Amino acid sequence: MAKRYTEKEKQIIVKQYLSGESASGLCQKHGIARSSLYLWSKQYSDVIPESKTAREIYLLEQEVKRLRVQNEIFRLSECSVASNAKEKIQAVEKLKSQFSIHMLCKTLSLNKSSYYHYRFRRPEKTSLEKCDEIFKPLISKIFEMSGERFGAMKIRGKIMEEGYVISKKRILRLMKEMNLSNKERNVYPNATFQREYKYYSNKLKQQFSQDAPNMVWVSDITYVKVADGTYYLCVVIDLFSRKVISYSISENQETDFVILAFKEAFLNRGRPEGLMFHSDQGAQYSSYEFRCMLRSLKVNQSYSRTGTPFDNAVAESFFRTLKAEEFKRNFYEDKDKLIKSVSSFIEYYNDYRTHQSLGYKTPNYIEATYYKAK
Repeated sequence: MAKRYTEKEKQIIVKQYLSGESASGLCQKHGIARSSLYLWSKQYSDVIPESKTAREIYLLEQEVKRLRVQNEIFRLSECSVASNAKEKIQAVEKLKSQFSIHMLCKTLSLNKSSYYHYRFRRPEKTSLEKCDEIFKPLISKIFEMSGERFGAMKIRGKIMEEGYVISKKRILRLMKEMNLSNKERNVYPNATFQREYKYYSNKLKQQFSQDAPNMVWVSDITYVKVADGTYYLCVVIDLFSRKVISYSISENQETDFVILAFKEAFLNRGRPEGLMFHSDQGAQYSSYEFRCMLRSLKVNQSYSRTGTPFDNAVAESFFRTLKAEEFKRNFYEDKDKLIKSVSSFIEYYNDYRTHQSLGYKTPNYIEATYYKAK
């Protein structure tokens, strides 16, 4: 007598059949007729959740694998199907050791015949490349005959004298490819960093810690953008306390406004003796007028080495602080508002702002403590 199966058992057998097991194997295993299996499949197809066959699962896995490979190709090649043929061919050349040529060409939508044409046949030169081969020796010859002085415009003039037509942009490109550069470019004959001489040696030698006031003063100049133009600020700082002891603001960079800042400090500090004054080698500080004034007052003058801003680090640090904490926060409509802002900041800098180099004390506190002990 044939076995009678419950509804649950029938659903289990149908689920096994739908998951990919063969009908003959299930019929033999459970002792049922093939017609019964097909009948149960129709009856319970709506009850059993849809499932994939083994082949469908395999095909899905292969599709996922293919998509992953294609995504990796796009990532490494930095190309897309919209890229031009040259970029695609370069990408295939780059990645052919990691992926098959077939997969690379298929992913990038590049005909394999186009790639193999590039790979095994030498492409013909374009008309642009043919013209470049004519112009390159001409440019090189003219540049050499000029003593490596000519730029693109002068070279263009010489080439056009010989009956050729060429643009400045093309000459610049070809000069770059041939590594030809004008020796006169970026020449600043008056710049201090290119001078072959200096007025005085660096006597301070970065000895920024001093034992008493009025032993060494440092000075520097910066510029400030204002609505009605550009103004220049000169400050004088005492290295002992880092105090700004005087400043001046001017519409130009003449020596007078530097002399004004120094004289104000010199008089206010009681005309100190044995003073050293340190600055960079700017035209104002190295001018004959300024040097004569210091010599007449018996002030020992010191200069930073050319191209070495660290030799005047204290003054540079003050300007960096001034710009970060004051200038970047304000817009000045005229000189009066600039003067008011600078005056207010220097008062704050000397009397309220603590300095790490002073043990988090203020410049005024350091000087007051010194004179009180004296």
